[in-house]
Amino acid sequence: MKANIGRSYKLKFIIIFLLVSFNLRMSFAAADPLLVFLMRDLNLSVGDSSLFGLLPIMSLGIAAPLGARLVHTIRPRLLIVYALLFAIIGVIWRSYGGITGLYSGTMAIGLGLGITGSVILGIVKQVFPHELPTLMGAYTACVSLGTSVGSGAADPIALLMGGWKNGLLFWALPLLLSVILWGWLICSKHPPDVKQNTLNARIAPLLKQRKAWDVSLFYLFRVAGAWLLTVWLATLMRRRGLPLVEAGLVLAVATACQIPSALMTNALSKWIGNRLKLLIVVIPLSVACCWALLEGALSLWPLFSAGFGLSIGCIFSIGMTLIVVNSADEASTVALSGMAQGLGFIAGGLLAWGASFGMNSPRADLWIGLFYTVFALSGLYFGARCERKGQVSTN
Repeated sequence: MKANIGRSYKLKFIIIFLLVSFNLRMSFAAADPLLVFLMRDLNLSVGDSSLFGLLPIMSLGIAAPLGARLVHTIRPRLLIVYALLFAIIGVIWRSYGGITGLYSGTMAIGLGLGITGSVILGIVKQVFPHELPTLMGAYTACVSLGTSVGSGAADPIALLMGGWKNGLLFWALPLLLSVILWGWLICSKHPPDVKQNTLNARIAPLLKQRKAWDVSLFYLFRVAGAWLLTVWLATLMRRRGLPLVEAGLVLAVATACQIPSALMTNALSKWIGNRLKLLIVVIPLSVACCWALLEGALSLWPLFSAGFGLSIGCIFSIGMTLIVVNSADEASTVALSGMAQGLGFIAGGLLAWGASFGMNSPRADLWIGLFYTVFALSGLYFGARCERKGQVSTN
């Protein structure tokens, strides 16, 4: 009977975990296509818009170590309920708080979703200690799918809802569904070995462990490279002469292709030998496809974009897997997640932001391509170090 209860609980957990993962970037992504309307109605300058674009990644970086701190006093599963509710408040505030609400609400969304994304990895480590690579692939795929849905549906929903305010408010609904289902999960009967206690997820002991730094620096360079191209790729393609709609599709195709590759990452790792061998293939592939998009034949952009997306999907999935497999237990996973995502989002975002000043140069394409190459190869170095024996522990 206990085995059946265990299987039932795990099935419910997987479904709800993937739904929560689907929501982790969607409400952010929905705001970007509506930025032109926000600028018009709220009188935003170009500088204001740049700050608005940087806020999500900064708030996610602040939230990750904050989550590791909060699990000392709040049970991780209950903390996710509070964090998602806080994100919903942020969505409402962003829609109807004017320019102050736009920034403060976006920050609140980032804190809520960032805490959720950081803490939930530790819970997955506890419930599924032997299926982590597969689940991290599914996690990455759901995050990518949510990003695509948010970006693609933002304009039609805003039009249907009568404007950008109601359009942005709509994205509170899937978050509310996640809260309800996650709350139902933590109140439902669960196996005796599924603990729901607070954790001592201190980050301080990790600062003395080389592997914790290797995982964090891999995450940093992954974020820096991805954010740099996410922000500027469409602009660079338009400068090359690609029509406006097709330039936007370049990133959309790449994002869509991340989904199948993330799902297949674990199988590909086993087929090729291990995660390191896969990284040695996909990171140079992402660099080659980046340069092909920036310098290659414009007519072949769908091929280059698809190749870039497929490689990035594997890199993203491996990045999440490295956090959970290199942690000794649930508390260590939350702590390492806080350190890696905190450093990755903040330092990686600032690094990419600094590289973005190269967009003012006459050959911005060469500048951005060079920086992406440096970020990617630096990530490969630290990713290789992550495959050495040993695990990170808070003890």
